[in-house]
Amino acid sequence: MRTFCRLMLAVSFAAAGCVSRKTAQMEARQAYMTGQQQALQAQQRAQQAEGPAVFLQGPVQYPTVPWHEGMTLSEAIVDGVYTGFMNPRVIRVLRDGQVAGELQGIDLLHHQDMDLQSGDTVVIIP
Repeated sequence: MRTFCRLMLAVSFAAAGCVSRKTAQMEARQAYMTGQQQALQAQQRAQQAEGPAVFLQGPVQYPTVPWHEGMTLSEAIVDGVYTGFMNPRVIRVLRDGQVAGELQGIDLLHHQDMDLQSGDTVVIIP
């Protein structure tokens, strides 16, 4: 009987640990989403104040670069001064909070590019 009680006690502690871990993961996701939303709002305010721009997230020296008609993804990365050691694994272009395009770093070397619009956010994942 004692062994059974100890086993039940251990199971209840383990279950409680899983719930708190899931709660922590959920809170971390919520904090991440809140941070992303705040960053998007800050970018929109900066765009209105300084004129048309493209925003870069990731290993770049300049996270905001002026946008011009006909600007491409590769131009934005060069203007932002990519500081990563290796080619990026993935480059995502977000437009109005939605993924407008996704390329691998090697795609740019193969002359696959895309046009950007003012206010786009380029997320570079090393």
